[in-house]
This record gives sequence, structure tokens and C-alpha cells, in this order.
Amino acid sequence: MSICTRRREVRRAGGCGFQEAPECDALHARILWRAEHDRGVVTVDAIPAEQGKDSLDIRRVGVDVLLLSPDGGSRQLLLSDGPRHIHLALREGSLLHGPVRLRYALEGLVDIEPKLLTVRRLAGLWRLGRMPAELFPRDPRARRWIEMLRALDALRDGASQRDIAAALFGAAAVRRDWRAASDYLRLRIQRLARNGEAMLDGGYLRLVAARVG
Repeated sequence: MSICTRRREVRRAGGCGFQEAPECDALHARILWRAEHDRGVVTVDAIPAEQGKDSLDIRRVGVDVLLLSPDGGSRQLLLSDGPRHIHLALREGSLLHGPVRLRYALEGLVDIEPKLLTVRRLAGLWRLGRMPAELFPRDPRARRWIEMLRALDALRDGASQRDIAAALFGAAAVRRDWRAASDYLRLRIQRLARNGEAMLDGGYLRLVAARVG
């Protein structure tokens, strides 16, 4: 477990407010979406408390902790084990001086489901000492997103469409179907690259806003 505090928020085009160290591999990189894009962010107040069964101490949560405290902005807390994370916005109080009791600011119905899921995940982390894997199901669209980005990266590196198809779908499929009458493999690679470009051009923000959890 590590605790990282930052005072500077990255403000540039896009939806991520934290610049991860470039040497950090993708599996462990922390992604802190700005609260205006992430419907699951829960606003909390931290009330000093004694160490006990109903308090949270970020020094003992068992996962990595990122606390972003930009000047003039709300403080953002990210609890992460790499692929899974919990994002809270701290409105009042401090998390750096020992255990606290959290008071949650929830209102309205439009975004209540992703916010309640965040609270359930936090409760699971507090109870188990690790991220509750059952509350972080794999998105069935993730495989296609990965294929999109792999195809786009390969095209930008100069790979041919046939080479990309072989890398994604196997050499046997390319030998069998590349010159098929439907031309489906070539068209599939072109769609993946086109959709990847759209994703990089801001489409990913719609995914962040649309997801529940």
C-alpha cells in the first residue's frame, strides 16, 4: 500500500485530472477521471473519529491511495488496487490525520445507482481489506475497445491491415478469409481503426459518463 498526495491537478483537454508517472505499467496505472465526467464519484465529509469498527483510516485500507488537493478545487481521493478503483470527492475535513467517519452527500435520482455502487464498493473494501472483486464485473465491451486501440496503434506504426488482422484474429483466419468474397476481415480492421480514432477524439468521455460503476 502507498499513499500519494498531490497539490497540482492536470488541467488540459480531456477528462483525466491526474498525470500518472510514464514508467508505470498499464495494469497499475491510476486513472482519476474528473468528477464532472464520472457519475460514480461520491462527495463525502470526513469527521474525526476514534479507530474502530465504523471509521476509515486511509493508512490502513490495504490498497494504494491517491489524494489530489488542487488549489481552489475540491479534494479528490482515489483508492486503487490497479484495475479497480473507488473515487470520492472530499468536501469537508481531512483524511491525513487518522481515522474518520464518513458522511455521504447523496441527492437526486439520475446518478444514484453508480453512486450507491461506489458506496457498496467502499463498504466491501472496509470489510474485506481488499477490493470486492464481485462488485467490479468486467465490461463485456472491453475486448472490443482493446481491439480498437491495438488496430489504431498498429496502423499508426505502419503495419498493414493484413498484419493487424493476423495479430488480432490469428494467421489461420487471415489465410482462410482475407480474400473472401465478403472482404469482412479487411472491413473489420477498418471499422476498428475508425472507431478507435473516434474514441481518442473525445468518444471515451461518453463511455465514462455512461458507465454504471
